[in-house]
Amino acid sequence: MDAPGAAHPSPLASQLEIRTRDLNWTLANYAFVANVTALASECDIAHSPTMSVASCRALPTLGLTFVGDSAELLANYAAFLADPGSVVQLVVNEDQLSIAERAFSVTSVTPRWQMLYHGTLDDLGQRTAAPSEGLRPRRVEALANGDWVAVQALAEAEAISLPAQAGDPFQQGPAFGVWDRRRLIAMGLTAVCLPGAAQINAVVTRKEFRRQGYATAVVTALLRAHLLQGRSIFLVVDQDNAEALSLLDNLGFVRERPMYAMRCILGGS
Repeated sequence: MDAPGAAHPSPLASQLEIRTRDLNWTLANYAFVANVTALASECDIAHSPTMSVASCRALPTLGLTFVGDSAELLANYAAFLADPGSVVQLVVNEDQLSIAERAFSVTSVTPRWQMLYHGTLDDLGQRTAAPSEGLRPRRVEALANGDWVAVQALAEAEAISLPAQAGDPFQQGPAFGVWDRRRLIAMGLTAVCLPGAAQINAVVTRKEFRRQGYATAVVTALLRAHLLQGRSIFLVVDQDNAEALSLLDNLGFVRERPMYAMRCILGGS
């Protein structure tokens, strides 16, 4: 598809340019918006006036996103984009859940919360890492391409998934971390920047360094960086992740809407 604002935008690009002026719509459909804008080079798209489906090839399991309310069209377009019997993953909002359930054979559904920051720059205050007595102070630092190996090592150590990126691993936006000498002990990344909003993720601290304020400091740095660019900031976390929810509640995030991570099989019924 042509990017919104191109000289000869496609019908989908024209529709998207109008719809993404509504931040609430953008947030409710953030996965689809990401696939057809910031991640378009990694995606294949099938579009008609009533249904649009995008498949993301960069993920370990093929990711599908959609807008539209026809389960039949969703199943047909998905069959065009992937082989029958393929395992796919989706992140859907509450209205989309029943549509996907009618279109595919569902193997799992994980309830999540989309958490949106409702504060301001002034609300961030002077949050910094607060190391325990006897530990030297550590500051939050911006991460760059040369730090990607350390990012991968921390993600592997703590068994978290990283956003699929081609080329520059930090191309979607800022990332921050805290170091213990040459070892990365805490981090947070920008998953994707959308019109008016940014999704942050991969917020994690090594187990032996937790409860010392590092996750708070990293998220605060990400909030400040995106707020200075005029963006709203959100995360998507599992509803049973009490530790993450408590951290985000304390930082001024609110549960904006339920989302659902689905694993499905194409061609099933």
